[in-house]
Amino acid sequence: MKTPVTFIPGYGRFCTPQEEARWEAQHLQELHKMFTKGMACIKQGELEDGLFWLGRAERLSGRAATLSFTYAMALWEGGFLAKALPRLEDLWGQSGVRETGLALAGVLSQQGRAVDAARVMAQLLARNSLGDGHDVLMDGIVASIKAVGWASLSCAGVLWLRVRKLVTVFLDDVPLGPFSSGMYDLAEHVPQQKGPWWRGERLHIICDGHTMLGGQIDLQAVIRCHSLITPEAQGVRGWLWYPGEPGAVPTIRVDGHEVPIKIEGLAEGFSSTALLQRPYGFYLPYEAWPDLAVKRTGFYDGYGRLLQGAPLDSALVQLMQSPSSTGNKRKGWTREGCRKARKYVGKGQQSTVAAGCAVIIPVYRDKAMVQACVESVLATIPPSCRVIIIDDASPEVALRTYLLSLAQEGRVRIKRHERNQGFVESINTGLALVPEGWDVIWLNSDTLVFGPWVERLRRWLGQAGVGTVTPLSNAGGLTSYPVPNRDNPAPSVQEAAALDALCQQQAEAMPLHVSLPTANGFCMAVSAACLKAVGRLRGAYFAQGYGEENDFCLRASEAGFTHLVGADVYVLHYGHGSFGAEGSPLLQRNLTILNRLYPGYDAAIQRWKQAEPLRVFWRQLDWQRMAQHRARFSSAVVLLQHRGGGGVARAVREHAVRLCKAGLLPFIIEPTMEGCRVVSPVEGLVVPNLRFALPEDYPILVAFLQEMGVECVIWHHLLGHEPGMRQLHHKLGVPYEVYVHDHIWFCPRIALCNEEGRYCGEPSLTGCEACLAEGNVPLDEAISLPALIARSTKELNAARRIVAPSEDAAKRLARHVSLTRSIICEALEDDQTIHARSALLVKDYFLVRGRPRRIVILGGISRWKGYDVILTLGQYIQKHALPLHLILIGGTHDDDALLQAGVSVTGAYEEADTMALLRDADADIGFIASIAPETWCYTLGWLWQAGLAVVGFDIGASAARIKQAGPQWGQIIPLGMPVERLAAFFMTHG
Repeated sequence: MKTPVTFIPGYGRFCTPQEEARWEAQHLQELHKMFTKGMACIKQGELEDGLFWLGRAERLSGRAATLSFTYAMALWEGGFLAKALPRLEDLWGQSGVRETGLALAGVLSQQGRAVDAARVMAQLLARNSLGDGHDVLMDGIVASIKAVGWASLSCAGVLWLRVRKLVTVFLDDVPLGPFSSGMYDLAEHVPQQKGPWWRGERLHIICDGHTMLGGQIDLQAVIRCHSLITPEAQGVRGWLWYPGEPGAVPTIRVDGHEVPIKIEGLAEGFSSTALLQRPYGFYLPYEAWPDLAVKRTGFYDGYGRLLQGAPLDSALVQLMQSPSSTGNKRKGWTREGCRKARKYVGKGQQSTVAAGCAVIIPVYRDKAMVQACVESVLATIPPSCRVIIIDDASPEVALRTYLLSLAQEGRVRIKRHERNQGFVESINTGLALVPEGWDVIWLNSDTLVFGPWVERLRRWLGQAGVGTVTPLSNAGGLTSYPVPNRDNPAPSVQEAAALDALCQQQAEAMPLHVSLPTANGFCMAVSAACLKAVGRLRGAYFAQGYGEENDFCLRASEAGFTHLVGADVYVLHYGHGSFGAEGSPLLQRNLTILNRLYPGYDAAIQRWKQAEPLRVFWRQLDWQRMAQHRARFSSAVVLLQHRGGGGVARAVREHAVRLCKAGLLPFIIEPTMEGCRVVSPVEGLVVPNLRFALPEDYPILVAFLQEMGVECVIWHHLLGHEPGMRQLHHKLGVPYEVYVHDHIWFCPRIALCNEEGRYCGEPSLTGCEACLAEGNVPLDEAISLPALIARSTKELNAARRIVAPSEDAAKRLARHVSLTRSIICEALEDDQTIHARSALLVKDYFLVRGRPRRIVILGGISRWKGYDVILTLGQYIQKHALPLHLILIGGTHDDDALLQAGVSVTGAYEEADTMALLRDADADIGFIASIAPETWCYTLGWLWQAGLAVVGFDIGASAARIKQAGPQWGQIIPLGMPVERLAAFFMTHG
């Protein structure tokens, strides 16, 4: 297939995985260079340059947390508090990382907002410790709000008090006595019968009947530990750290060795996307620790808690030492991505209805979530179903009390572990309590279930040869919905219940039998026959969890069982409640193990995903949900757009808003490589599965739009669309309208620029054909120029309306295409309103302050939008050391060349950040550098909203608008003005 010449993706256009990987690698390399340069500038005292490079890196990274934090800290240190504040607020809210909270409180305190700073510190001290030097910040906040003092607890159990009078300290409900200012070891003050302080839940510190600042401390949060143990070929590698006190040097204990090991070095080669994660690491070679290779070994932190990935089993060590001999290569995989059965095993087996069913729910933390889950189960299970809850040594008194009450009422059976063992052992403990011959459903404690879910799942299990069934969920891995194969935000309980009912209804209307490579353990129904054949989960390999259900299912597949999607059940899953921030490293470790056990596992899963066996079912669910929303509107309209973003996307978005206000439901349709997709205009309604492969799905698309009651099709842009979309209105039997956004109707180059990137002058047909003969034409249809104009003439004249955003655009179209109807001009913005709301800034810094005049250009700049002009002007300014500074808020196809020419290039940005970036630029004048006629120019409106007069070339709609606005809002200059005259103009005008 030929390589597309247009940047706009669409039907038949694609980017190969290799190209995407190459681009990503280049992008990361560029980000690293920007970050390094920014830090170097700041170190050398070049604050302005340092902030520019760090800000550019932050924007181009999509506000990656680490880059955003570094930039925020640089802004704070440079005195730009107002710019640092929103970044720190976002980071603190998203991550809860101690350093972000400390920085946020520091900024708020410097702004004189001591009460807000105290609120942040109260949240921080509830879960974190103070470090060296942080007491100065706390003392300042306390003095400002006239508080009695503050408190902080270290991971070692040292209570730091700085108070003006005596305070009373409670461990849970046990008073530890009055305390004054000082540092106290809790171990010396906790009664012996209470046990170690770190087994408690909360430290409460009060003074005069009120909780003091830092006086509500969550003990388990303060000593929370992130860790991972991984066996390698020559030894065991591990890391751990305490996020509540990052500087706390940890110790570990290893089974068989009485003396704790102090871990003082940082983990080598550690890589993580988590903000400011900096664990301590260790490595234990088998040569020095031979028992690790032959015995099951536990690894514990200083509080006796198993590290993630422990205990290590000798079977796992052997697997990592010699995977070729231990890994399971039998039979391999099917083309669909499922594990092949062993020969004859399970052939012809007939499933029978199991004698009963048990639901096993492992629990550890979060009483409110566990209670919601259990209550939803008890309210929906049939009388014959047994509920077994495994308390995995929960440290929460409230949760243990709740479980005890359930057991006393006889509603569930409770089994408690003396020590936390993780999901795998919890399930195995539960399985030991299930009568032989029963089906089992294991269920995460961060889920909610609805209706007769057990009966529906068991109906699937009753089919011959079925081993497991996984329901649909917002976070169900391969059964996730609405966005497949990823965790979606949890819907409300009401929305989830409605989805469950809709899934049941849809499954009845569209019977589905889809096999999965593996089930998902968030809610996994297992048949009695499968349990008998396969046995329990293998804790030897997967420690606390992740991957254990995959291994179980692959063993079941080899035994002849299949794994089905329970499409008529939807389970709400809040996601990763068991592991939290530790889940991802453990998941990655266990996926590596899974691929050692079953070589080719990852590739098989990818084949299943690429086959999209649930695509039609997902689309039908989206269809039904959209139909429910359709009832709120009087009618519906289709808006066709390309996928290039920019001004067209904004125009379509704003058009859709106007239609919604008028009671019309707009369906925005944009092209994809396979065909098209419908973009939901309804706030909060995500329907990513309304995708149609064209031309084969064309009748389905038409049927969908007919059912939605579409009464008009509006062409905003057809670039990238499958050819049949030009007849969509005809298939629907409705009129269509055309909105003009560029010159594609008569210019295959779209922008009226020649191959050299210059305005073509709109020559005769012969001149146009000569231009096109030079190649590199974005409109890559196999259509001649005369045929294009003939088609445009026919389509435009048949439209109910032709709408252009400006008179300039209308006149150019009418000059090239013979129209039998007038073109309606509807401006995309109201310039008079913009001027009325914007205060024009009158600046003359060049003369008054002696600083360079700052000229700002806005947007994504291609050649026809003036890239060559900007580059040449920048080089001229640099060569002659002129007191001019070009600032491009946006990006180009070659930012480096502009940067080398002295142009400040911020990089791509979000529309919501436009005004802030314009304010930060502190510009004196705006510049529209387009050298070809634009039909509209949103950037002109943005520059005016920023209070800037704007200079532009005398061509297109922007020139007409500047002339109409008057000289106080800008000036027009001749197209093609030589660079020396252009530079002289900016030095003497504006």
